[in-house]
Amino acid sequence: MNRTTIETYNKLAQDYDIETTDFWERFPRTIIDNFIRSIKGKNVLDVGCGPGRDALILKEEGLEVVCLDASQAMVDICASAGLVSVLGDFNQLPFYAGSFDGVWAYTSLLHVPKPDIEISLQEISRVLKPGGTFGLGMIEGDFEGYRESSGVNMPRWFSRYTEAELQELLEGNGFIVDYLEKFQPNSTIYLNFICTKSIES
Repeated sequence: MNRTTIETYNKLAQDYDIETTDFWERFPRTIIDNFIRSIKGKNVLDVGCGPGRDALILKEEGLEVVCLDASQAMVDICASAGLVSVLGDFNQLPFYAGSFDGVWAYTSLLHVPKPDIEISLQEISRVLKPGGTFGLGMIEGDFEGYRESSGVNMPRWFSRYTEAELQELLEGNGFIVDYLEKFQPNSTIYLNFICTKSIES
């Protein structure tokens, strides 16, 4: 995640928490429920956890969750909610190989510039156990650049992809796509994937 986006989240973390806290009440929970059912084990990493909205759901379902975010303000909010929280770079995850049974990255990797996205995916693959579960949420489109959106009136970097692009990226970095959900609650089209890390990767 680039510095401008991190600074935006550091400044507006509390507002963003309030803005998004009811996300899974407004939108279908299909993807996170399927992710929970798909995990073979308990250890989960939430990459780009934000204020911990999803991590709290995962924890309530009995999973042992580690939150990671590039924003110190977001890490602090997670810690205040009783979540294990780590400051870190999506492209240099501070964990040993094979540390997690599952990795959840919901609308966080969309802040990674396209030239770097494969590094993020390779890092996620590295920290996942073979056969581990990867839940990914992205937004469809071809835009790449800074944008103000979702009530955040400061710039954040967004990278949008087509379904075919994401399929190719996932398969090219050692993931088997098990499930794809595509829904459009408004002008935004979400592309939600559940994948398995290939035993051979």
